[in-house]
Amino acid sequence: MQTPDLLHQPYWQTMGPLLVVTAAAFLVMILEFVFRKGDRRWLSAVSLAGAAAALAVAIWHYFVEPQIALDTMVTDPMGNVFSVLILVTTVLVLLFTWDYAGQVKVAAEHTYLILFAVAGALAMATAVDMITLYVGLELLSVSSYILVALRRGSARAVEGGVKYLLMGSIGSAVLLYGMSFLYGITGSTSLLEIGMGMQDTWASYPTIVLLSYLLLLIGMGVKLSLVPFHMWTPDAYAGAPSPVSAFLATVAKAAAFIMLLRMTLFMFGNNGADLFYWAGFLAAASMIAGNVIALAQRNMKRLLAFSSIAQAGYVLVPIALFGTSTPSEWYGLFDSIAFYLFAYTFMTVGAFAVVHVVARARGTGDSDALTGLCQRSPWLAGALTVFLLSLAGMPLTSGFVGKVYIFADAIHLRGIWLGVLLFVTSVVSFFYYFGWIRKIFQKEPVGEVQRIQAGPLMHTLLGLCVAGTLVLGVVPSALLHVLQATKWF
Repeated sequence: MQTPDLLHQPYWQTMGPLLVVTAAAFLVMILEFVFRKGDRRWLSAVSLAGAAAALAVAIWHYFVEPQIALDTMVTDPMGNVFSVLILVTTVLVLLFTWDYAGQVKVAAEHTYLILFAVAGALAMATAVDMITLYVGLELLSVSSYILVALRRGSARAVEGGVKYLLMGSIGSAVLLYGMSFLYGITGSTSLLEIGMGMQDTWASYPTIVLLSYLLLLIGMGVKLSLVPFHMWTPDAYAGAPSPVSAFLATVAKAAAFIMLLRMTLFMFGNNGADLFYWAGFLAAASMIAGNVIALAQRNMKRLLAFSSIAQAGYVLVPIALFGTSTPSEWYGLFDSIAFYLFAYTFMTVGAFAVVHVVARARGTGDSDALTGLCQRSPWLAGALTVFLLSLAGMPLTSGFVGKVYIFADAIHLRGIWLGVLLFVTSVVSFFYYFGWIRKIFQKEPVGEVQRIQAGPLMHTLLGLCVAGTLVLGVVPSALLHVLQATKWF
């Protein structure tokens, strides 16, 4: 991969979104300590304002020349687009958290830990140095471990947090081990310098380069909950507070994909075509296992967890195709990845939000709680139906457009087996998504129907998610024109 032309700028210009989010996290942490009594839900508004300000800075960065600060952090098109994605998702999750805090007592640390995790995610999106990438990953990971297990009175939360901690720590160790090999044979931690010398490195140490790549892929596979490194995912998602589950499925996953893209393309892009086949095997395993195991799930959050594993497999397909494509064709693959992650954000956060409202109102997380939802709340029923149709990949939804672009890439770039597998596993997913839809519109037994109410914040969140899912499905050019005009590298 060619080294981009970067202007050296002061760090406060290049690291704007990261600095804003970090400042907001410290501010909320201090305010939490000062105002220890009374209702502190207003701090969610402070967090939301900080995320919105960081989003404004990230959008502004999209229109400036690529810059580098401290030789580790960049403002380039790739980082800008994915920073916007992370911050849009953060705004949605914080809206969810604000509504959640009005119904369930949450720990004081909840809100600012989310912001610290987002700061780590932004570092993963913009860093071009292995040390900085790893620090960002650990900031995201450690904050996430605590968020999952923060409900100390819940045995399921503690169990999920411990499993996540153990598996996440192993993944981090494996990733660091792979990085150490690359540093040992190149003497540098800069992705740019390693990439420029990779042709000679590959010729001199092919076995070590292959081992390094596999260790990096396995380490990130744990973070992305790819099969067979996924076993922590259903327990962590089921035990965590619903906003945290949505955060793990979207922000944490998007940041891990961006970091994987950075490392593999910057360091191996021009010289490691054969390496990308390994990503194809993980994508295939995740699509198959995620969808097949989801068929047997009755708990709603566990089903969404296995669905997210399958969705990660779909997003990994374009990454596997980098090995069979030319650099000029990489632009289309970036477009497909970014579009699908945007689409996935809206439908996944929305699905977790509706599941939370229904489970709380019915007192159970079993999918039978959805029975008769159209009578209990037509709005919630309609919103969840839109999200499920999009996750399944039905026309006029963003999920359909995203899958079509990935499928077309696979067919065009000699990854036909992955394209066929994507299609077949998507058909399998119809069984459990449409099983939910059947329950939603199934009539309740004769008797009084208990209405399900949602607050104004939840209505706002669901309205944004439904709008995003449908707009990107009906008018995908609204986002695709921006992505196609982006000079990714």
